[in-house]
Amino acid sequence: MSHATNEATSASSPSGVSGVSPSHSAALRVQDLDLNLLKTFRAVYQEKHVGRAALSLGVTQPSVSYALGRLRLMFRDALFVRTGLGVEPTPRARRLAASVDKALAILQDVLDDGASFTPETTQRVFRLHMNDFAASACLPTLLGALDARAPGAVVETLHLDEQQLNIALEAGKIDFAIGHFNQASEHFQRTELLSERCVLILSEAANRRLGLVHDFVLDARAPAGLRLVAVMSHPQSMTLLERHELMPRVRASLPDFLVLPSLLRGADYAAIVPRTIALSFAAQHPCAIHEIADAPSWSVNAYWHRRFDVDPGHRWLRALLVELFGIGEREPFDTWLASPCTNVGDAGDVSDLDD
Repeated sequence: MSHATNEATSASSPSGVSGVSPSHSAALRVQDLDLNLLKTFRAVYQEKHVGRAALSLGVTQPSVSYALGRLRLMFRDALFVRTGLGVEPTPRARRLAASVDKALAILQDVLDDGASFTPETTQRVFRLHMNDFAASACLPTLLGALDARAPGAVVETLHLDEQQLNIALEAGKIDFAIGHFNQASEHFQRTELLSERCVLILSEAANRRLGLVHDFVLDARAPAGLRLVAVMSHPQSMTLLERHELMPRVRASLPDFLVLPSLLRGADYAAIVPRTIALSFAAQHPCAIHEIADAPSWSVNAYWHRRFDVDPGHRWLRALLVELFGIGEREPFDTWLASPCTNVGDAGDVSDLDD
């Protein structure tokens, strides 16, 4: 039977098996439940495709289709219906998903009971999704801490779009996603690491040339000589450029933050960037940082799937992230930001830059 035929057959009728009425389903009992059925349900729910679910489980597609048929009889619902791209869960399946995840997580907790994680000797690879902002803001501090506490641990970073990110977290292919994701699945846990906002950054030479005073705040009445660089991949900074009608001042557009420090050092350009990025630049080269009118704040979160709540290594890294970056009285990253700069706070003291 072809792949398309299997996909169609597996999602063709509410009963899942031709000629069987939902009324024939007996009351469910725990002793009748096959654990593999729950694993199949979760895989199909995550992948939205019978063939890909089979690959993730390491079984054949007919095996997944057969398991779906049994699940449909048990729950008296189609659970998944065929679409042009695969299958979509029914409302009943969406309600079941959280309970299935919880049940499997509890079983994993039982299996993990007594398991240990030793940072000093671990060789574990931690896989993190970070965009270039999150990597610039977090990775130097995180790697420094791992060198000191878990020298054998390895960090592998990935940069995925939001659709891929949801799939990767659901499937356990990455441990954490760090950033701000509007489309993050409701099945993910999260903890806030930073409260971020955008600021204006420029070299001290450019600041003097423009005659910007200590408490200057950027808005639509910006000085005539202000020349800006736009980072196209950062929506918050692009929104502020448009809000204050500053797009005509943009002289260069960049895909990310990587070459921005060189541009700020070598020319009289300014940029709107997240405050943490600005502080990291200021730690390395003299610069000025100014506030921006009506600049909203947003949270930088660590996201993970709830099934990893009980994983000892995962819990250790989660605690480390909160320790290193968690919001508190201290300035984020003040353990490695050391160089003075001219700022909206007290010049020469990075720790006084809070509102």
